[in-house]
Amino acid sequence: MTQAKKTAAYRVVTDAGGGRSFRFYCDISGELCCETKPIRADTEQAALEIAWEKEGRWRFNRCPACGRYVSFAMFNVNAGRCLDCAPWENEYPSFCHHCGARLREPDACFCPVCGARLQVGGTDGKEGAADDRL
Repeated sequence: MTQAKKTAAYRVVTDAGGGRSFRFYCDISGELCCETKPIRADTEQAALEIAWEKEGRWRFNRCPACGRYVSFAMFNVNAGRCLDCAPWENEYPSFCHHCGARLREPDACFCPVCGARLQVGGTDGKEGAADDRL
């Protein structure tokens, strides 16, 4: 029986004063999602637990299918799973994968809040339409 992951992938950075900062990364893309403030604790494990609970875990979605911690951009909110387990196919997202804003227009190509391009199945969802704005 395998043990479930307790945190996203991370690296530890120790400062000259003995504080430990943690950098947490998306398990799919490797994107840096969170860098914590320096934490002082007796052990690295104790510092990790503090860093994850106070700052790290709030920056991730955990996929219930595979157990990975992924960034918001790597999470299909319509399916409630990471993009490896539930890739965007021919469906339009209900939420922007960059900023999390609810989308009102089902065929929008760009998020009305942050302007991010809304990828659907590798295209902008309009067959044969060229987009010169990129």
